[in-house]
Amino acid sequence: MEYENLEREQSIKVVIVEDSPTQQEYLRYILEKHGYTVFAATNGQQALDLIGEVRPDLLISDVIMPVMNGYDLCRAIKSDPASQEIPVILLTALSDTKDVALALQSGADNFITKPYNEEYLILRIRQILAPERALRMKDWMQSPVPVSFDGEVYQISSDRGQIFEFLLTAYQVAIMKNQEAIRAEERLKVSYENLAVLNQIISLCNTTLSLDELLELTIQKILNLFGFEFGALYLINEERTCAHLRHHVETIPVEESYLDLIQTLDMGLLPNRGVLLNGIPAFFTIDQTTFYEEREKIIFKELGAKAYAMVPVKFGSEVLGVLALTSKNEHEFSDVEIGMFESVGREVGSAVQKALLQERVTTANDEMSLYLDIMTHDINNVITSSMGYANLLEDELTGPQYEFVQKIRTSLDQTIEIIRNVSTIRRLHEKQARLVPMDLDAVIRNQISRFSEIPFTYPGTGVMVYADDLIGQVFTNLIGNSRKFAGDEVSITIGVEEDEGVVEVTVADNGPGIPDDQKAQIFDRFQKGTTSKSGKGLGLFITWMLVEGYGGTIRADDRKDGRPGTAIHFTLKKFL
Repeated sequence: MEYENLEREQSIKVVIVEDSPTQQEYLRYILEKHGYTVFAATNGQQALDLIGEVRPDLLISDVIMPVMNGYDLCRAIKSDPASQEIPVILLTALSDTKDVALALQSGADNFITKPYNEEYLILRIRQILAPERALRMKDWMQSPVPVSFDGEVYQISSDRGQIFEFLLTAYQVAIMKNQEAIRAEERLKVSYENLAVLNQIISLCNTTLSLDELLELTIQKILNLFGFEFGALYLINEERTCAHLRHHVETIPVEESYLDLIQTLDMGLLPNRGVLLNGIPAFFTIDQTTFYEEREKIIFKELGAKAYAMVPVKFGSEVLGVLALTSKNEHEFSDVEIGMFESVGREVGSAVQKALLQERVTTANDEMSLYLDIMTHDINNVITSSMGYANLLEDELTGPQYEFVQKIRTSLDQTIEIIRNVSTIRRLHEKQARLVPMDLDAVIRNQISRFSEIPFTYPGTGVMVYADDLIGQVFTNLIGNSRKFAGDEVSITIGVEEDEGVVEVTVADNGPGIPDDQKAQIFDRFQKGTTSKSGKGLGLFITWMLVEGYGGTIRADDRKDGRPGTAIHFTLKKFL
């Protein structure tokens, strides 16, 4: 029967009318593939000319075309006795029910909706060209009948059989579109579920957890979402010779002795090599896997595994390790699921890389802190010893020798200040303490007592501010800075003012002041003054860091009482 169809189709001539070159070639390809002889036109007028030349057995036409559209073309064919028996199929998007009425009114024998599939198109063509239908169409009505629909009147010449075919086709199209909508809805549902999976894993990967905490939660989430029972993450060693187990999660108990067998993955083993060296994921049904070593077979048997997934954990193009998952159930591993696994591998890889870098930074900081502690301890011992000798010399020497001892003491004081500043910066980077209410008056008076040789003007205050135990360093640095630049005649005024939840503190001295072009940069890191008394620039930078950390601001200005000197103003949040 199929042979007979093919033999008959090879003698059938079909004119296709399509203004889109791509659509025209696609339609020609399908028809010629099934043995039809094809002639093509790009508009209705060309089609009419072609009909007179080739006398086709069938015409298939697009509806929307230049020069003459499909409806007018069909009407012209059916109104000409020489061509009215040629069946016409219209290709339409069927965006409106009026399309069916217009197709009937034009005299079309049937319609096919775009986009169409090959099987459906050929089926409709064979039905239209069936001998029994051709006999019936010889007796179709010539006189049109007016039909009213949706406020419009259409002149329909088709007989009942033709109208019935149209209705069946329209119903069939509606069913097909409904089925496609259901399939699209299912695909959309799966896409939403996949997106939800990725979002959950991405959310975990963007947390500030430690690497082991991150892996515990992430692997657990992956097992739950994909329906696996055992998951392990391996990281490649620095020599890139093997991968070591970093973390595993089991939802079914596994004997400890078997866990000893899974501590490393051999990169020389065929499936491991492709994943760890080339970053290519691998998915297996255990029953069909014959290339594993005896150790792996023992592991799979203990886990009761029937499916095995190896997902490369990648950061960019670099393979960091592999996520190995096993399931006690058979798994098909669809293309969508494989794509999901690869996306998860990339997300986990980014999180692992960030966590590994954080571990290295933490280790480096710990080592630096240890070295700094040792260095600070040893330097302080040397300073204490040097200060003791300087005190002894100070009591014994006079004249130029005494001045040398004073310079030694000044250098030692500067060294002490540098060590104190470095220690403060370290605490600032390490501190995680919350800000708490503090008695500002007690802080200020404690600092004043440390500089007993300096005359202070301070009326006192009863305000409480948010700060921590480093706030005293703000006053230590500002007072020390004033003493350094104002010299032995220094005097300092400290004022406190309150304003709607903010406290402004002013520390003013009678020194030489700060040039206007330096006031904006004086708190920058390592910014130094231009005098011989300028230090390393750390003190005011630390002061700025502390005030900013308390949520305040700081600025340098001149005194407002008309006397020379510098006034440093900084704000703190008031405890209400």
